[in-house]
Amino acid sequence: MNYSVRELESLRPKLREDLAFSVQEHGGDRVCVIEDSAASKFYRVGFDEYRFFKSLDGTQTVAAILSRLARDSKGETYSEHEALHMVRWLKDNHLLAVDSARAKTEAEQKQRVLKSAVTWLNPLIVRIPLGRPDRFFATFAERLRPALGRAGFVVWLIAVAFGAIQVGLDWERFRRGFDHILARDNWLWLGIAWAGLKILHEAGHGVFCRHFGARVREVGAILVLFIPMGYVDATASIGIASKWRRIMVACAGMYVELFVAALAAWWWSNTPDGPLATVLHNTVITGSVLTLFFNANPLMRFDGYYIFSDALGIPNLATRSRTWFQRAAGWVLTGAKRMRPAIPGSREEWIIALYGVAAFAWQALVLAGLILAASVLFKGGGLLLAVIAAIAWAVIPLIAFVRSIKGPESAGGLIVRGCAAVAIAAVVVFFPYHKTVVAPGVVESANTRILRAECPGFVERVHVRDGEVVAAGTLLIELRNDEAAAGLERNRRELEAQEQRARHAFARDDVAAYQTELARVDSLRKTVAENSAFLATLQVRAPAAGRVTNRMLPNLRGHYMQPGAEIVRIGEAAGREVKVAVAQDAEPHFRSALGQAVEVRIDGRGARFSAQLGNFAGEASHALPHPALTAPANGPLPVRRVEATGADGGRYELAEPHFTATVQLPESAGRLADGEMVRIKFRSAKSVTLFNEMRSAVERWARKFGA
Repeated sequence: MNYSVRELESLRPKLREDLAFSVQEHGGDRVCVIEDSAASKFYRVGFDEYRFFKSLDGTQTVAAILSRLARDSKGETYSEHEALHMVRWLKDNHLLAVDSARAKTEAEQKQRVLKSAVTWLNPLIVRIPLGRPDRFFATFAERLRPALGRAGFVVWLIAVAFGAIQVGLDWERFRRGFDHILARDNWLWLGIAWAGLKILHEAGHGVFCRHFGARVREVGAILVLFIPMGYVDATASIGIASKWRRIMVACAGMYVELFVAALAAWWWSNTPDGPLATVLHNTVITGSVLTLFFNANPLMRFDGYYIFSDALGIPNLATRSRTWFQRAAGWVLTGAKRMRPAIPGSREEWIIALYGVAAFAWQALVLAGLILAASVLFKGGGLLLAVIAAIAWAVIPLIAFVRSIKGPESAGGLIVRGCAAVAIAAVVVFFPYHKTVVAPGVVESANTRILRAECPGFVERVHVRDGEVVAAGTLLIELRNDEAAAGLERNRRELEAQEQRARHAFARDDVAAYQTELARVDSLRKTVAENSAFLATLQVRAPAAGRVTNRMLPNLRGHYMQPGAEIVRIGEAAGREVKVAVAQDAEPHFRSALGQAVEVRIDGRGARFSAQLGNFAGEASHALPHPALTAPANGPLPVRRVEATGADGGRYELAEPHFTATVQLPESAGRLADGEMVRIKFRSAKSVTLFNEMRSAVERWARKFGA
């Protein structure tokens, strides 16, 4: 039903009685937010429009209302055409009582079906409503009222500051907890901490929303890659008049998690290492780092988005940005002038446009990552899930977009430009190219040999200095092992006694006894010889002439060396080479570059050299290629502790296996110090595609997390 200007004199429209109005300040202007609770929708109108709408009570004609408003505002009011336009807007959005029960139009029904299909057909993100807990949160908000005000905020600040101080004071122990946070035996505890904190997170939204007078519409669960996550529908907080209260509702989840994380940090600092300390450490990480990383992101419709939107004073930022981006995309794809979006002029328009582009790019990246992760984690079934998700996320919205295109000119432009865009995307994703490979390395003497402890012991004397050139056989370091020396002396005494028994048997002419005793003598002689050779390794000598390297030589005295622990390295006195740590995904590229020239960049100097890639290790290993490359020495390679006993504090191995390659430096490289960090860079001879690179990255991620 349409209204004409002539009908304004007799038209008596009436607003629905269940609508809620909230007057707010946005950008210095007074506006009104209309809440349609039945449809879960919100509308923002100007304050003058609000005055007009509130007068629509069904007893006054539109003409009479315009006359009264003109008197109240000293002649300034809406024209009849503007009033007619506003009444039609109310009617189209079903805000009038006479239209509230009207059936949806065919277009609205189709839009609803498409939205429902996107929601329910997508297997990677499933939303499951569980109930309407408004009364539950109202009860809790009333009981927790003292803790939700300024006094509670002061307590929160003190707790968070105290928790941060506790972590800072025991940072080294806290940092060590990261080494095993993703280990399989920690998954259960990490999941319990995650689930508990997310329940408190969503409860925080509900309590604060109800505390400020807004209703909680719904609670439920969201399954992301079949991982359950809770949600609380606090969108009614949009109707709260105070901007800062709306921001507080959006912050409430992170507010609660940070408080719990602070308490867990205090408890963790007073708890010895063990299962309880692990759970508390997980709680601190999940309630601080993870919640800020995910929930504070303004490009997704999480807490950070609502905080960002209210702080800027731009309501419906995501919807308006999406509308602008869709018009811009339609104009780019069809070339239709009628779809060309307005060029941003004001600050708000620029924010809307830039946010639309950034949000689309981020969401496309996240969705592509989820599809790739599903295809890798769930094997063949994951590929099917990825196809269904792609249809739900891309095909269905594309159908809706195509239907919005009208006219043969626009359709033709869409076909041509759409095909071009698909072709470009296919080229970018599947076209082979030669990637640039970069790997870390460290300078050391050519043909370096690592001298390791064979017999464990304490370092008693150090006879050389770091960088000293020595001859073959030179005594480098002496270790002491009193227990091994005492054992050798005991073996020698046993040998002397056994030899005496053998002589007595020979003197008695007892052939059988003599042979038995002689066999025991031979066995003890072998034991003494083996133990003597083993004890002789306490004297570490140079196996060949060369340069000795170990920056810790001055501090080794008194240090206990476990079997296999590196003592020193010795290499050629003149030549230099680079020991390179090669990740598993870079292995094919390095093998194809053997014998070819690569670029060597010396960190900290800005120097570059051309060198030749030499040998390449046959198998990947967790062994440390060089201590300087590891994280404890501020290197790029993460490590994990594999032995926590012993006076030396334990040993480390690489968190992920690496290959080892060697680059021979030319004489023109000049005098380089052993231990200098470098980067090896070259253009690979093997071609790759962007799709395969992304898939390999997801597979590495899956292996890292133990999938």
